[in-house]
Amino acid sequence: MKLSFITIMVRDIEKTIAFYEQIIGMEVKRRFNPAQGKIVFMGHAGDSIMLEFIEFAEYEKVKTSGLVMSYTSDRPLEEKRQQLLESGYFPSEIIDNSPKPKHFNVKDPDDICVEFTE
Repeated sequence: MKLSFITIMVRDIEKTIAFYEQIIGMEVKRRFNPAQGKIVFMGHAGDSIMLEFIEFAEYEKVKTSGLVMSYTSDRPLEEKRQQLLESGYFPSEIIDNSPKPKHFNVKDPDDICVEFTE
């Protein structure tokens, strides 16, 4: 078996798309607008694993306690953190505690903890 996608029920799909495009570097792979709301599949170019974001007014939204999504940064952590600050997000300080790799965290629009490592 292989993981295909992870579904996340979001509050504002447009803010979510902007975060994952601008900050994470994902692209919209598929987009649907059924009567109940909006569905977007996002992923990295050449990668088959996707995140499915769903915004339906009457559905329960994601609860994030204990959830962390970790990404390897595409640039030095100091630059990535600065990008987040300039984009209006509030990243943590950079943490360098061995044996875990150097990293920092930020909350996405739905309060999911997103971690960037070197």
